[in-house]
Amino acid sequence: MNVIIESNFPFSVASIGYSASGELRISLNSDDAGTGRRFCYEAQLDCRAAEERSMVGLLEYARRYMERSTVKESTKGTYKLMCNYLEAYGDCLLERVNTEYLEGFVAYLHSRGLGQGTVRLHFQKLTCVLHDAYRNGLFDDRVLQRVKRPKKVQTKKCFLTEAELKRMMRHPLPEEYGNIMSMFLFSCLTGLRFGDVLGLRWKDVKRNGKHLQLEFHQQKTDTHERLPLCADAEALLHGMERKGEHVFDKVTNPYVNATLRKWCKEAKIKKPVTFHIARHTFCVLLLTKEVPIFTVQQLMCHSDIGTTQVYADLMNSTMAKAVKKLPRLEQ
Repeated sequence: MNVIIESNFPFSVASIGYSASGELRISLNSDDAGTGRRFCYEAQLDCRAAEERSMVGLLEYARRYMERSTVKESTKGTYKLMCNYLEAYGDCLLERVNTEYLEGFVAYLHSRGLGQGTVRLHFQKLTCVLHDAYRNGLFDDRVLQRVKRPKKVQTKKCFLTEAELKRMMRHPLPEEYGNIMSMFLFSCLTGLRFGDVLGLRWKDVKRNGKHLQLEFHQQKTDTHERLPLCADAEALLHGMERKGEHVFDKVTNPYVNATLRKWCKEAKIKKPVTFHIARHTFCVLLLTKEVPIFTVQQLMCHSDIGTTQVYADLMNSTMAKAVKKLPRLEQ
């Protein structure tokens, strides 16, 4: 029997075998280092037709997807970490990825002591890889529909009250910490994320009539935003010395958070304050002043009103707890 294999890429024969039932199986390895493709050809001895199936590994595909992705470097770092966990868990051919394999990967991540939010994040990255494989005809997307996915964790959002903010201002940071105090307060008054505050330039501060507004590029959503400033935010900017192109000093997030912990300790505030708490504080302050939730959504630059609603629910819960503290009049 003669077996003729035609292919549009260079290959070497990895193995040839057949069973007593007449099933022939030929495995080919691609010699094209650029693609790293592997294919398996299966045919019956009495049939001319052959089925071509991709033999690409999930880990190999995930790493190629990460390399050609245009996401931020920090996001690529998350993909790299996911690939490391995938390698430790055990690779699998794309065509053999099933519900059991994916749910096993989730269980493995939990066994490594990762929190629910982190497990969910890694599974989301893996899902992006599999969706891309589906678009290239290498994966059955229906498998994902049957997977029991990690649930989203509703973490309790911490924020500072107006009284706590005033208490912190009565205990200013020493000059050795630069303008970290101004950075944090500015975020409390504008809702800007750490990256957006750090990237803010003086030319992003525009005058709109008698008042100032920010016209900046929001990193997370990759959108151009306009944000009016309140009087206290304007006063912070007016009181700052222009040292260069950027409004605030270049500092790392861990250093800022460590400084905030010291500041809170000095002000006798026992909440686990990080820089991102400033954004929560801005939202809650607006809701406390009875600003309509749709206006709050716009000021927070939320694309989904549901994200803003979480803060409204938080306010309702906080007010309910406050009411329960009232004394009972009946003895």
